[in-house]
Amino acid sequence: MKFLSDLNRSENSFIYIVLAILFELAMGVVMFMKLGLDALLYLYALIPLLLLTAFLGTYAYNNDCDMRLYFALISLATTGISLQILVDQVYHPLTTFSFLKYGIGLCVAFVFVFFYYFFRKILSRKFTVYLTLIGCTAIYVILYLYGVDPNGYGTLAWIRMGPYTVQMTDFTKVAAILFYSSLLTSDENRSVSNILWISTLFFFINLAGSVIIHELGSFFILFFLHLSILFIFVPRSLGKRIYLIVVLGLCVGAVVGSFILYKSLLPMAEAGELSGLMRKAWPFIKKIYTRFSLTANLTSDPYGSGYQLLQGKKALWMSGLFGNTVNFHAIPVPESDMAFIALVNSFGLPLGVFSILMFMMILISGSTLSRNMLTKEPKDAIVIYGATILLFLQAIIVILGSCNMIPFAGLPIPFLSRGGTYQSIVFCFSGLLIYLSKGSWKGEAHEE
Repeated sequence: MKFLSDLNRSENSFIYIVLAILFELAMGVVMFMKLGLDALLYLYALIPLLLLTAFLGTYAYNNDCDMRLYFALISLATTGISLQILVDQVYHPLTTFSFLKYGIGLCVAFVFVFFYYFFRKILSRKFTVYLTLIGCTAIYVILYLYGVDPNGYGTLAWIRMGPYTVQMTDFTKVAAILFYSSLLTSDENRSVSNILWISTLFFFINLAGSVIIHELGSFFILFFLHLSILFIFVPRSLGKRIYLIVVLGLCVGAVVGSFILYKSLLPMAEAGELSGLMRKAWPFIKKIYTRFSLTANLTSDPYGSGYQLLQGKKALWMSGLFGNTVNFHAIPVPESDMAFIALVNSFGLPLGVFSILMFMMILISGSTLSRNMLTKEPKDAIVIYGATILLFLQAIIVILGSCNMIPFAGLPIPFLSRGGTYQSIVFCFSGLLIYLSKGSWKGEAHEE
């Protein structure tokens, strides 16, 4: 009877492949209604997309992977392609959506999953912790020495390779999940205090590196990953509770301290009298104050720092159920930071809500898979959790920030935003989740 039950459950999961294909076709109809003949670009993308959907769906189905997770990932990828094609036709951004970069990102994801298949065998070795720690440090050193800022925002997060740029800070997220997986499952059997000390060192390396390259957005994501992994996977102890409370207290204190310092240093900054350490710290203090104060009072600087969020708020008002038919061309960077606003403004509120639900499905599926894997293969469980959180958390933080519900982080949204490097990382995490969910549909764990 159990065999028949599992068989029926596996057969029913095929519906998610059908739903994914129907969604891709439905988006094609919507695109032609929105763009007319300009939607032919989507048709060119639809053919390989349908083939990829069928290929991945067949793999996931035959290996009893999490088909709900598969559907969420395919739906978000389809939505992102549709949005980026429409953005090029309507909003005319500085860059053009590249199918070549999209294809390269998929190839990188296949290579990464293959790489993890072998690398996971040394995750339990004690030297792997220091290997990932050194690797993360090397990324920041390289960026400090050779980093460039192609966007003019003062952030040295890219390395130029001929006509192309690679955002190296995205690789710190890969290093982070491998680091925590190795730290917590090492054969060395580390004590709780030892885990806290080593993880704190990794935490401060990322903090120091983010400061010297002027990129606090990625650190914001790594900060939450750090706290959540320690909270969930480190055994209960008084030391852990004190540690988490102290770190949260320091975080709140840093924000409050930035407000106090901003108010006290503002007269000196306007008079050009800052010097020494305060002069170097002033840009960060000002940035933190501006981000938090704008959330509370968006109209305080409507043509300066508040312009982007104010135009986004107007675009949301104009969206309606089916999108704004006259289009709202004033949305700044609709292809990246404000991709969710552009999505709702172009296609309507229902697709925006659907996208959020798909991100929540990734969270639920990934968290469930991580919990089920914990007793059988802890190192994979932590990697699954890390990949899930990095996808979900960045999406929700940027979506809420672009809607001015929390301070704006200025990061790309997984699947929806454009960008070769981050797009590749998103596909790597997605491929990893599908690969490690093998056997999960029957309640089994992935085992080699």
